[in-house]
Amino acid sequence: MTQTLFSTSLIAEVLPRIWENDPQQGRERLDEIRTLTRGALAEMRNLLVELRPSALIDTDFPDLLQQLTEAFAGRSGIPIDLEIQGDCRLSPDSKVAAYRITQEALNNVSKHANATRCRVSSRCTGDRITLKISDDGSGFDPENIPPDSLGVSIMKERADEIGAALDIHSKPEKGTEVVVTWTRSKET
Repeated sequence: MTQTLFSTSLIAEVLPRIWENDPQQGRERLDEIRTLTRGALAEMRNLLVELRPSALIDTDFPDLLQQLTEAFAGRSGIPIDLEIQGDCRLSPDSKVAAYRITQEALNNVSKHANATRCRVSSRCTGDRITLKISDDGSGFDPENIPPDSLGVSIMKERADEIGAALDIHSKPEKGTEVVVTWTRSKET
């Protein structure tokens, strides 16, 4: 977040000169400031949630996904689409697991994928919930994940905790899609 705010302040400092010389480039830099600021705000909300874990339980799942995706876009510079369909009220355990899986998948996109776009979608119909995180990046061979790869094993553990199926679809140079599917528990 410090880097994002530092970048925003540098752009803001030179924006008047850029605007005078090239108003179109000035508008582009203003849009960049807007994106960076939104990302920093979302990142700050995420940090507050991390400092107060009960906030994960108290916040609606769609709002958590919104904060994660905004923070991801602001931090990584990768445009991200978010789509939420249906009534996505989740049990506390499911909400935390889905949040952490999404967080880890987005972390992997920013670290490894070399993606130009990303998408997160959540579909809640009846008792069935499907969460997808996809990118158009470099992809990989899911059969050859190194045994010491923590990201995928953490996502699998989180999915197992809530009785969810975790599927990873990827091919080199074809992007990656992480799909988590489970049945909503009766207590939600």
